[in-house]
Amino acid sequence: MSAKSINFINPKNANAFLLDPKGEIVPDVKFPAKKAVTASRLFYADIITHSFKLEQKYNSHEELALAVEMKMYEDLALDLQKEYKISFIEKETELDNVLLIEAFVYEPSAIQSQYAQTFKKIKHLDFLTFPMLAFQTLYTRKNIEKYNDVFIYIGEEEAFLVFYKAGHYISSKKLRSLSQMLTELEAKNIMLTMDELKEILRTKGIDKEHYTLFEYDLYEYILTTFEHIFSTIKNLSLHNRNIYNFTRLDNIYVTLTGTVMPTLSVLARDYFEGTSIYPLNLYSEHETLDFIDILTAHFIQDELSKESQKANFTFYKKRVPFYKTYSGKFVLSAAAGIVLSAAYPLYQQYIIYQTEQTQLQLQTELDHLKATSDKLRGRYNTLKKELARYSQKEKETTLKFRRLRDIADTLVAMKKDDRQYTAMILTINKLLQKYGLTVSKLAQSGAHMIDLELYSKENRRDTIALFMRDLLRQGFEKVTSNEIILSDNSYKSVITIKQ
Repeated sequence: MSAKSINFINPKNANAFLLDPKGEIVPDVKFPAKKAVTASRLFYADIITHSFKLEQKYNSHEELALAVEMKMYEDLALDLQKEYKISFIEKETELDNVLLIEAFVYEPSAIQSQYAQTFKKIKHLDFLTFPMLAFQTLYTRKNIEKYNDVFIYIGEEEAFLVFYKAGHYISSKKLRSLSQMLTELEAKNIMLTMDELKEILRTKGIDKEHYTLFEYDLYEYILTTFEHIFSTIKNLSLHNRNIYNFTRLDNIYVTLTGTVMPTLSVLARDYFEGTSIYPLNLYSEHETLDFIDILTAHFIQDELSKESQKANFTFYKKRVPFYKTYSGKFVLSAAAGIVLSAAYPLYQQYIIYQTEQTQLQLQTELDHLKATSDKLRGRYNTLKKELARYSQKEKETTLKFRRLRDIADTLVAMKKDDRQYTAMILTINKLLQKYGLTVSKLAQSGAHMIDLELYSKENRRDTIALFMRDLLRQGFEKVTSNEIILSDNSYKSVITIKQ
């Protein structure tokens, strides 16, 4: 079957492009182009995913679909008053006599409301899919070989990682997007634009030597972010080993800056052995288009060539003639049935009564399952909050330890270099204690010269000034500071001291 043209539109910003049968991309097309499949994708945050096991005892796809739908309502406590689009895929597993299901659910009315401006421009969507499945096309089109791989996608508005085993999707996990990183940095009083953050990730990465003393907070944030990503990958790899026989991780592909960030490979060696890291810089010539949009368009083009389009989760298909729809067929059948039912009124009443009784029983069972699910969900949310609280404490403790270790390393190096530093440090330490000041960073900036980043334990601005005054009285040649600022109910500054 020859490839079809794809009219792809991004649901959030309505950017559209055409992917022709030869694989050529025409950006900024007037949407929609004629004789092309209208397609789009949802964002990762639009979808709720849920994995679970089922016994292999279903005689048809319809039976399995019903079991999956009931499981989703039970496990996720979905609102019975709302309409959902529930889809699923079956995944290969090493477990015998078990179906491993990953189900996806979203609310069509919420999607139409959220992306209302985009839906005004189109009359239907022939194909709608999810971004984490699109990496399949890299294997189909032989852009990469089939190994045990992880793809890290970090975009401006969404970010996630995806596991593939031998070319087949396994699982995915949400990550921080670039916009979320900027928001978190702003909370730390680090103001950057999107372009500045991208440039820093591209040129400096997690190489500490590329950051100045006053950029260490930024460096620590970026380092912690990627430590969290690699830790997540390692934990998921262990989980996938038992279920999918994911014995080792061969490759990590990163879509972020077009290149591998400086020293990212060095950090990866702390978590993985024998794993290679590569940049995924396909489609770099189309700078105005999102990588994941182009990748998804290629994936959809591949899926359309198959008889079964299991990755199509659209709710907004083109209308077909009424007599061809299920409703139309039902109405026609019902019209014929009216003639027959007139001859069997008592039998008809009996069928209605039986149907109502069955419906009542099913509703009772569903209400019971929902109540049980709500209790379990409440318990889960409580445990999740506790875990988040302990994780935050662990991060704060780790950060404090790292800062103390840096200070200790600097002090040891200074002691070895010149014994006169010992007396200098003792004098400084005595005055720090006198005025209740705490050192958060320490660096040697020249001969007999050090930089101290310190903050007051009390909400008093004059303690830093008094500390500097006493240093000058103790005979230090030079004592200067940058601006003394108020941060988190304490005053903070960087002091340069020369003996």
